[in-house]
Amino acid sequence: MLTVLLAKVLGIFMIIVGAAVVVRRHYFISVIDTFIEQRLTRLVLSMVELLAGLFLVVSHNDWSSPPAILITVCGWLAVIEATTYLFLPDAMFAKFLRALRNPTGYAIGGLVSVVLGLYLAGYGFGWL
Repeated sequence: MLTVLLAKVLGIFMIIVGAAVVVRRHYFISVIDTFIEQRLTRLVLSMVELLAGLFLVVSHNDWSSPPAILITVCGWLAVIEATTYLFLPDAMFAKFLRALRNPTGYAIGGLVSVVLGLYLAGYGFGWL
């Protein structure tokens, strides 16, 4: 039952955010510059992402079906990313994120998010 709820919520989230990234990828690239420059923003967002990831991992560490695995992997990726952002020195953090400033990469990532979101939402709402 938790997998169905999380599939609905994460599916809708991934569809909306993925579509926004595809449509406004240049805007999101400029947001990354602010994320690099503003240490407090990085700290707060990393802590929120870590907390959300830990909630997913602790409440839903389920490897029994493809949708459950996808949700669990999202939780683990959030924990790993947030922890990395908290521990990376500023110079390495900036270098890493600046390497990701590719509009084509944002378009591909956004499309992947939409496709995975459609899969999760389809599972959660019983369309699949």
